[in-house]
Formats: sequence, structure tokens, C-alpha cells
Amino acid sequence: MRYLVALSLFGLLAAPLLADWPHPVKWDQLQPDPNGYGAASWINVADTGGICTSADDFPCTGAPEDQFITDIEFYGFSTYGSTYINKFRVQFWTDVPGTPNEVSKPGTLLYSYDVPKANAADPLKIGWYELETNSHFKIDLPRDRWFDQGLTSRTLWISIQGLMVDDGYSDYFYWTFRQYALHWNDDAAFDGGTAFPSYVPWWHWAVNGGPDLYDNLLPTGWTTVDLCYRLTGIPEPTSLLLIGLGALLLRRR
Repeated sequence: MRYLVALSLFGLLAAPLLADWPHPVKWDQLQPDPNGYGAASWINVADTGGICTSADDFPCTGAPEDQFITDIEFYGFSTYGSTYINKFRVQFWTDVPGTPNEVSKPGTLLYSYDVPKANAADPLKIGWYELETNSHFKIDLPRDRWFDQGLTSRTLWISIQGLMVDDGYSDYFYWTFRQYALHWNDDAAFDGGTAFPSYVPWWHWAVNGGPDLYDNLLPTGWTTVDLCYRLTGIPEPTSLLLIGLGALLLRRR
């Protein structure tokens, strides 16, 4: 009986640790721009801040171990602090490849989820939370909201917007750019929405001939830019195996 109790207790204590176990990295461009520049990406309709969206493309390998995206880590900041962020809206899109006369851009919306802030008492940390105050964020998606990117090798886009609190004031979220010397495929894209209606979707950030949204503050020669984020999946199989073995022993006894 003591052995059964010990195994049961192991199962109860082991499950919450899933939040901190190693997760396989599916795509990693988490190196933030040291200058701290950020791409406007917010939803602030109630306080007349409007809506705008920044997005970036990433590769899918089509391998079974890369099928589900469960966690998103990224850098960004809110003008007056993270207390003014209510939720984060995460969306995944298909890719519309570029042509000689048109830049690549997000296509069909595949997934959209408004991520609430994680409960401080939740050891699984489901939701969004801060790794560093108002600069480094992590999202752990609930199991029924994991994104299935499929088993076909292709390019997809991800967008992240800050849903700002409705407090009568205008606050905004900026998604930090990746170090501009590092680059993959096409530039990050910007849809001005109702916040910047003069920009037709989807402009490419800092590409030659694109809009200068920062009034010549971008570093000299910065003609290509991505956004700063990392995509991960379910915990490593070895960790899951430990729980499986514990459950098997419990059933056998």
C-alpha cells in the first residue's frame, strides 16, 4: 500500500513540472535587437487606439515531432508597462509568396486565440506570463488550443497583438525586432488596420521602398528585419516516458 501511495503522489507532483521540462524548439529567432526597436502590434479599440498587426514568417518541416506548437516565447513591451496588457492574440496564417511586383504576406487565417494571463497559482503556467518585466514574455497554450501546423513542409506566418486594457487611456504593445544582422526568408510584415490606415496591408518592415515608421531612427543599412520569437512543442519524449512508466507500474501493482 505504501508503494501505491508513493507512485500516486509521484504522478500528482510530476504533472505540474511539465511547464518547466525541456520542450523541443521548432523555430528559434529569439535574439532581440539591442537597440530595443519594436513593431507596432495592438488592439486598443475602446480607447481609440485602433488595431494594427505585425507578423513574421517561419518554416515548417513537416516532421511528426514538429506537428504541434504549444509554447511561444517573445520579446516586446507596452508603453506604460505590462499591467496594461489584458491578453495576447496569437494568430497563424498561410503564406502568399512574393512576386516581382508584390511582397510576400500572410494569406488565409488558420488559427486565432486570445491568450489570458496565467494564474499565479497555476504550476502549469497556462496563459501568458513574464520572464522579465515588460520585455520578455512566454505563452503556454492549453492542450485544446495547441496549433496543429500539419505534416506538410511549408512556410507559415505568426502574428502577436497585445489586447490592451479598457481604462480610458491609450496604451500600445510593440513586438521587439530580431537582431537585424540575422535574417530568414522575407521581412516581417505590417498591417496598419484602423490605427495606421494609410498603410495598405502588408508592408514589409524596413525593406527598401517601404514605410519609415520610425523617422530615420533605424540603424544605417537596416534594410531587412524579422521579429523576435521562439516556437516550441510538447515536452521531450524521455520526460513523457517517465510518467508513462510510473503509470504502468501503478497499474501492474
